[in-house]
Amino acid sequence: MRISVLQATARIGDIGGNLSRLEAAAWEAEDKDSQVLVTPELFTCGYDPAAVHDIDGAAALSSVRRIARDTQIAIVVSTVEHEGAQRYIVAHLVSAAGDVLTSYRKTHLFGSEVDYFTPGQSLPQTVSFEGVTVALGICYDVEYPEFVRTVTDSGVQLLLVPTAVPVRSASSADTFDTTLIPRRIVPARALENTITIAYANHAGRDFAGYSCIALPDGEVVAAGPDLAEVIVAEISAPLFDGARRSNPYLVSRRRDLY
Repeated sequence: MRISVLQATARIGDIGGNLSRLEAAAWEAEDKDSQVLVTPELFTCGYDPAAVHDIDGAAALSSVRRIARDTQIAIVVSTVEHEGAQRYIVAHLVSAAGDVLTSYRKTHLFGSEVDYFTPGQSLPQTVSFEGVTVALGICYDVEYPEFVRTVTDSGVQLLLVPTAVPVRSASSADTFDTTLIPRRIVPARALENTITIAYANHAGRDFAGYSCIALPDGEVVAAGPDLAEVIVAEISAPLFDGARRSNPYLVSRRRDLY
C-alpha cells in the first residue's frame, strides 16, 4: 500500500480554498498510485482554535467524501465536530467510495485548544484498510508514548495522524524546539512500536512543517520545514513482519511490571 501525506498552508476560514488545495493533493496522490492521503489537523477550516471552533465541519466532510469518490483515493481529514454545546477536534478516515470508515475525537488537547474544545473520551477504533490494521490519532496524542503503545496493543500497524505543530524555538522561555516532534519523537514512536506513522503537518510561517512517514524499521520519509508538498511511502506486510522479527521491543517488555 502506498501512503501520501499532504503538507500545506491552510487559510483560516477559507473553506473553499482549503478544499480546493486538498482536492489537488488528492489528485496528485492518486497520480502517485497512493491508496490514502493524510491531511493536516483542521486543514479544511485552518488551524486557529479561537477563530474556527464554531465552524461545524459537517459540510466540509461532505465535500471531502465527494473528493474521495471523484479521485478514488481514501482521505484522512480533520474537522470541527459539533454535538450540542460541545466542540471537538475530529479526524475521519474516508474511503475511496466516500464512506466514513472511522472517526476519532482528539483526546489530548494542546494549549489554547482547552479553552474552545472538549477532549474526546475514547481511544481510536481500529479498522481494516487495504489489508492493514489502521487507527487515527491527532497531533498532541502522539507525544504521549502510552497513547501510541496502547493503540499498538490493539493491533494497529498504521497510525494516520493529522497535526498542527507550531514553530517554537528552544530559546523561548516556555518550550523546547518544536521541530523535534516530527523530526525525532514521531520516528521514535514508530520504531519503538514497530508501526508506521503517517504524520501530516501544516507548512508556512507559523508551523514547523517536517511532515513525515515513519516506517517500523526506522526509515523515515520526510518533508522540509516550510514547503507545500505531497510525500509518499510504501508499506507492506513483509515490512511489518521483518521489523518485528528484528526489533524485540514488544515481545521483550515486562508486562508483569507495568
